[in-house]
Amino acid sequence: MKSHTRRHCLLAFFWLLLLLFIAGFLALQRTAYSDRVDTDLLALLPRDGRHPALEAALKALSAKGERQLAFLVSTTDAARTRQAAQMLRSALADAEMTEENEVAAAAFPIDFYFPYRQGLMSEADREWLSLATPEEAQSRALALAYTPFAAGGIHWLSDPFGFFGNWLQSLGEATPLRPSGGELMVEHEGRIHAALIYTLSGSAFDRDLQETLMARLDAAQQALRQAFPEARLLRAGVALHAAAAARQAEEEMRLIGLGSLFACFLLVGLIFQSARALKLIFISLVSGTLVAIFCVFSLFDRVHIITMVFGASLIGVAADYAILVFAQHLGNTEPSGERFRRLLPTLCMVLIAPALAYLALALTPFPGLKQMAVFAVCGIFGAWMSVVCFYPYLLPQTLPLPGNAYGMARLLDRWPRWKNTPKARGMALVLAVFVTGGLAQLRTNDDIRSLFTGNPGLMAEQGEVSAILKLPSPAQMFLVTAENAEDVLRKEEALIARLRPLMAAGQIDGFEASSRWLPSEARQEENRAGQRKKLAATRKAIAREMELPESWAEETDAPFLTPKAGLNLPFRQGAALWLGETEPGKHASMVLLKGLRGQETAGTLSGLAVEGVTWIDQTRDISDQMQRYRQTLTRTLFAACLLLPLLLYPFFRREVWRLLTPALLAGLTTLAIMGYLGIPAQMLSILALLLTLGMGVDYAIFLAARRTHAHTLLATTLAATLTLASFGLLSLSATPALYALGLTTTLGVTLSWLLTPIFRRG
Repeated sequence: MKSHTRRHCLLAFFWLLLLLFIAGFLALQRTAYSDRVDTDLLALLPRDGRHPALEAALKALSAKGERQLAFLVSTTDAARTRQAAQMLRSALADAEMTEENEVAAAAFPIDFYFPYRQGLMSEADREWLSLATPEEAQSRALALAYTPFAAGGIHWLSDPFGFFGNWLQSLGEATPLRPSGGELMVEHEGRIHAALIYTLSGSAFDRDLQETLMARLDAAQQALRQAFPEARLLRAGVALHAAAAARQAEEEMRLIGLGSLFACFLLVGLIFQSARALKLIFISLVSGTLVAIFCVFSLFDRVHIITMVFGASLIGVAADYAILVFAQHLGNTEPSGERFRRLLPTLCMVLIAPALAYLALALTPFPGLKQMAVFAVCGIFGAWMSVVCFYPYLLPQTLPLPGNAYGMARLLDRWPRWKNTPKARGMALVLAVFVTGGLAQLRTNDDIRSLFTGNPGLMAEQGEVSAILKLPSPAQMFLVTAENAEDVLRKEEALIARLRPLMAAGQIDGFEASSRWLPSEARQEENRAGQRKKLAATRKAIAREMELPESWAEETDAPFLTPKAGLNLPFRQGAALWLGETEPGKHASMVLLKGLRGQETAGTLSGLAVEGVTWIDQTRDISDQMQRYRQTLTRTLFAACLLLPLLLYPFFRREVWRLLTPALLAGLTTLAIMGYLGIPAQMLSILALLLTLGMGVDYAIFLAARRTHAHTLLATTLAATLTLASFGLLSLSATPALYALGLTTTLGVTLSWLLTPIFRRG
């Protein structure tokens, strides 16, 4: 007895030292840790490691768009729109971002392309040249010779057939924006929009930068509404979504954390009416939180804020161990050492089940869920350790059984029990019919968009900006790879030729590709050869008619626009899609699509993939991954149901069925209710059922391990109530993933609590 006490004191002392060290360390690292909190929703999603070129493509898209912000201010009058744009620009002048000179960028770089003009032709001119007669070619050149202003302001002698000027103009198809009065303007549905494009000075996920940006933007919007009531402002940018997600997560973290904490202290205070009991609850919860935060930041470079929101829901679960100890102290005068020895095996068993259930989160490919698993397991262990180590010093030898607690315990002691009677068998049959009917109506939904959605208002604005500016979607693309840059461009051009019929049919609006700005050398040589073949005689005839020197009609030795030279392209669109050498002997680029319509079109596009051209649909790929992991977790759930009897049999022998039946019935009934309500099952639903299984078995172990049913029923009731308070608040989250997890767990835990006493021993 004494040696046990000495060992226990030593363990408690070292655990206290460790907690103090963690608390001090977290206090010193508070600023550094706050900078490592991630607000990027995409960071919650799995990363695809199938191909280095694909990783480079996704990284390039992220780098391109992360720090950019686009604002469209519009009225029905061009002059008023320009004035509103100037006012918005002035209001945002001191924000931590710089405006890109889009007006200058919109002026096509004639000087850059001029030396290579002989090989640059638009698709329309290539088709015209293949069909034109010498007479038609001569007429076209002479007509252009007497046109006051040639296309692009290029002298007729340098571009007699207008091929170069038309090619430059074809580049303008990449954007509908046009310079007007010092602004980039576009007309859309009767409104004149001016575009202001900015680049943030830092990361879009920097919380300080987000707060500063949103404050400046709110003030700018207010000033704009007062000066131009008819003006409308549309916003788009990753930083805006990240800031909205961070604000929402912080509000939910406060709501869930404070709500769970209030419910915990209220219930414990009302039932146990002991300040020392409240101290143990408080210390165990603080310990669990400290250990969870320390571990998750130690194991991950960045921790998502949604992980912290989820962590706030663990208060109800972490309090279970203290409540079990409290219940065994009610009216118990047994020496604390003996009580501890008998209680410790139960405490160990009720720790293992939820810990294994939460570890199932780590089986998923989602970084955010892996973080949640670490946070949950470490937090539960920290709370458990504090209860085990400190309860002899923070609780009295016994706790009186207050009248309200006694009444509840006696009421719960009269809870109905399963008996093999005709009435019980009839109720079981009704339940079986109910469950079967619900399961028959249950459907699945693995679409990633059902779990991670942004702010609805911002998403609507982002969609409008994309539609007005005809921006390509980063979710679907073609990845083009080859051994060298020239072959990449050739494959791009072949792909674009297959995309044009889809554009003509209205299935897509367009595309963005590096080869639009940087034709392959083969394409340039083909253009030159076509002109030599069809226009050599025509040029000589024009020279004679216009009295030009014969040298004008002769082909000059002009250089080709090479990929190496193209790396210095003076524009952003083409260069951003060029990935270059992604690995030794492999070059790659992206082809993005605009206005893709319908899943049928996506299926058609996937059929265009050939060797070196890969169709990528990120939404579909991640959804397919979710389906595979849902199926894997379903098999894991079945395996757990088969293994748990084997694990529990050495301890409970023939009573094992009493431990598992309530949790299994709760899980099946939860799925049935979801079927009746039309709530689809997805990966997180299965994860929630794993959590429910763990907690349901916990409640059953409480009852099976302790003979004093009234006290233990009281403990399970309080534990279930606190868990319901935590996960019930989690189901209020605006993040669909947390909502799904919270709702399913709430249903499962409620049913487990209701069913567990029915199957208790007599």
